[in-house]
Amino acid sequence: MMSPTVAIVISSITVLGIGVVISFLVGRRQKGIENWNVGGRSLPMYVIAGTQFATGMGGGVLVAHVGIGYSAGWSAITYNLLYSIGIILLVMLAGWFKKQNFSTLPDIFKRLYGDHKIMMSAVTVLAIVVPFGWMCTQLVAFGNLFSEITGISFTLLVIIFASISLFFVLPGGLASVAWTDFIFGCFMLILALISGIYMLNLSGGWSNIVSNVPENVVAFPEGMGAIGMATVVLWIFAIFPGALTNQMSYQRIYAAKDAKTAKKGFIIAAIAGLLSGIWASFMGIAILSQNPGLENSELAAGWFLTQIPTWFLAIYSAFIIATIMSTVSSAVQSVVVNITNDIYKSYINKNVKDRELVKISRGLTVITVIVAVLLSLYYPQALGWLQATYAYSAAGLLVPIFLGFALRRRNILSAKGAMGGIFFGVIGAAVAQVMDTAVPYAVYGVVSSLVGFIISSIIFRQKSNIAKTTHL
Repeated sequence: MMSPTVAIVISSITVLGIGVVISFLVGRRQKGIENWNVGGRSLPMYVIAGTQFATGMGGGVLVAHVGIGYSAGWSAITYNLLYSIGIILLVMLAGWFKKQNFSTLPDIFKRLYGDHKIMMSAVTVLAIVVPFGWMCTQLVAFGNLFSEITGISFTLLVIIFASISLFFVLPGGLASVAWTDFIFGCFMLILALISGIYMLNLSGGWSNIVSNVPENVVAFPEGMGAIGMATVVLWIFAIFPGALTNQMSYQRIYAAKDAKTAKKGFIIAAIAGLLSGIWASFMGIAILSQNPGLENSELAAGWFLTQIPTWFLAIYSAFIIATIMSTVSSAVQSVVVNITNDIYKSYINKNVKDRELVKISRGLTVITVIVAVLLSLYYPQALGWLQATYAYSAAGLLVPIFLGFALRRRNILSAKGAMGGIFFGVIGAAVAQVMDTAVPYAVYGVVSSLVGFIISSIIFRQKSNIAKTTHL
């Protein structure tokens, strides 16, 4: 009889091998820096939907969200609903984004506030930290989960998985990443359905599940708030800013063939994200009905893996790997395009040719993955990476992006105003983190950013008016 480790390795090689083949085929057909950066700005709606869903789903849904379902019933739906609403809000800006032909998130600041080096440098750093944080988060999650299942060391697993991710990025950048994401996204939806049906049968049917769990957990829609209103409020302030400032989402709007395609793709991705919340809640509730004694709710997903036969464990493991790989490859590509487009091409070599820029992008991809591996091994705290990167990026970028967009037709925007919003936001988040506030420090950062943006814009405008008056 085949051992679980061998079965997992075979299924993983099969799924990842399919993805690598697709990546190389796409890379051969779609070459050039536009394909590397933004998928040639020609991706169809179903690919946009698939890559947005696969990238956003990540390992968190498989572990943390199932844990939410275990401890608080349908509350995982609430979490995913909030994220999906954030994604839908980006649809409102899709038309403007497509008209501007942006490639990265800092391009938005350049269009709104001008090409100010200090501002653009700060924005580039904040744009990089979220995908880099996601990269490290997924590597740590993969290493922790599969080291327990297979017995292979955490360090070796992280190195192997990170190395494989290069084959998803190097052939064609975002073009190859997006198409493999689409394939993996379809695979995720199918396996989520199969695992849900399997769990339903394993638990003895829905009526048996309901009879074995507290009523407040399984009641609908009341169960969506079982986590507690205080936590839901905290989620609102934590999830929205993160969803609205994630460069990986912006890139997928840029990559769509037109604004209509981007909007439809994001709506479908938002619906799929909501469905994944339903799946995670159901899985958590079903696991609770069978084993209510787990000390840590995030152990629920791991317990499920111990209850399934080897053949299904192999398939489900491939499901997990596909989910994590989608996020890792997307994050790597997003970090690299920032470095090449917003640093190297903008300030180091403005006349660099596209072919050379693609070569540089590939080299930086390898370097980025190596750095991510080293940081993941040095600080293997998945949740810590995610919280910190989301918080600081949202604190610095949310207000300048959306308030700047709202005020773009008025003659009040300035690079100094944007810088005030950025630096006040980051400092406000840092102070709140040090003080260990009950409210997420991202909230303090966003509020501080708003104050800094308004004050800096007023001061700059007053100086401008004084200068004009003096000149007249």
